[in-house]
Amino acid sequence: MSVDFLHPSEGAAIDGNVPALELRGIDKRFPGVVALENVDFTLEAGKIHALMGENGAGKSTLIKIMAGVYGKEAGTIRMRGREVDIKSPRDSLKEGIKVVFQEIALISEFTVAENIFLEGYPTGKMGSIDWKKIRADSAALFNRIGFNVDPAARTGSLPVSQQQMVEIARALAHEARVVVMDEPTSSLTPNEVSLLFTVIRRLAALGIAVVYVSHKLDEVFEIADTVTVLRDGRHISTKPIGEHTNDTLIQDMIGRRIDSLFPRQRGAAGSRIALSVEGLSTAKKLHDVSFEARAGEVLGFFGLMGAGRTELAKAIVGYDPITSGTITVDGIRLAPHDTRTGVKLGIGLLTEDRKSEGLMGELPVYQNASLASLGAFARLGFVDKAREHRAVQDYVDRFRIKTPSLFQQVKNLSGGNQQKVLIARWLMRGLKVIVVDEPTRGIDVGAKSEIFALIDRLAGEGLAVIMMTSEMPELLGLADRIAVMCEGRLTVIMSREEATQEKILNAAIG
Repeated sequence: MSVDFLHPSEGAAIDGNVPALELRGIDKRFPGVVALENVDFTLEAGKIHALMGENGAGKSTLIKIMAGVYGKEAGTIRMRGREVDIKSPRDSLKEGIKVVFQEIALISEFTVAENIFLEGYPTGKMGSIDWKKIRADSAALFNRIGFNVDPAARTGSLPVSQQQMVEIARALAHEARVVVMDEPTSSLTPNEVSLLFTVIRRLAALGIAVVYVSHKLDEVFEIADTVTVLRDGRHISTKPIGEHTNDTLIQDMIGRRIDSLFPRQRGAAGSRIALSVEGLSTAKKLHDVSFEARAGEVLGFFGLMGAGRTELAKAIVGYDPITSGTITVDGIRLAPHDTRTGVKLGIGLLTEDRKSEGLMGELPVYQNASLASLGAFARLGFVDKAREHRAVQDYVDRFRIKTPSLFQQVKNLSGGNQQKVLIARWLMRGLKVIVVDEPTRGIDVGAKSEIFALIDRLAGEGLAVIMMTSEMPELLGLADRIAVMCEGRLTVIMSREEATQEKILNAAIG
């Protein structure tokens, strides 16, 4: 495999009037679902093009058609003016399209250099793999994108941000003309996001067309030249980013206006202390953490990756063991420190990873929702299904959970509706404190506004809401007070009025 294609000016000339990639009239259907209908999508060389839409809008399907994972049922695809037929991922790579999916597809036990040249290793005169050339070529690729990664490092030992750089270097090694980034910042810190944006701009400067897929409006306005919006499998708009505002972009995505992304209808929090944490420490992460949360309050926690937010969330509910400290709910100590006692005292957790730690995807909506409160529906050791179904249906109606029926497998719901099911699970049990860890991760902007409204409503009904988030707008928009963590320690708690992005980041850096 050659790495001669490192800059368009060093290889074949690019006609600026010919799109790098052009999709016209693309259709794709699945049983009972029109995923894409007559969709057009055009990419210019050297430009960063955002692709946006709610969950289910068709973004992933369009990307997978570009990647050769799915075949189109109608329409045409042209690369630099030449019609191509992409039937497999190998065809896609051959045509110069590289997709960096949200779940990175690297072999963790292989070195960085081995992963970059996985599809074809350079060989020497005797046919043996030229390891020296592989490492040298890998270093040259990283130098070209302006990012330093050790080619000899084991890929699985690298942070997510560096693994993304390996994928990008791999794209250059494949002589990519189009690079697709699918939700690339979902697991990155603000500093890592800034570095990624530097590299993405570098790719564009090399003449590569970059597709940027994200739910995060602030990122799109910062990085994109152009934005295309899909809704319900149809093309809605393609405009230069400068022609959009937050409001117009949201309206294109969801088909209606959102008066406020962070609706606030609750009054001031009460004085009752619902949760008290004193001197909390764990073996590996938390050190002497102390705070109080009042009934009717949203207390937001912020920290860079590795700061200890998720560990604190799990310790509060009794999941992660503690080495010292106390947790009390309405003055009653969480002892023994375990989840069973936490649930009895009225503490619930919406975990960061709802798919693997919260939901049981194969089970229907009603069983996922009622899981924590089955005892309330039992008589003589048997669950009264009619009462259970009525109770779940009540929450489906109250939270406007979009599901064909209570018997739909929860894995088939959108991310926002899955999150609502988990919230319903805990409220059916009866809570005093709810801990929500990254409540809008992987959720589109329309569903986000509903989750924000729901969090506001929970606090308004008297719950203490502990919200762990890496999203600064969510923090400033929802929280009454903001607590900042750094390396397992609580560095500061500030009021909503005194908080600024600069103050929060300074405290997070420590």
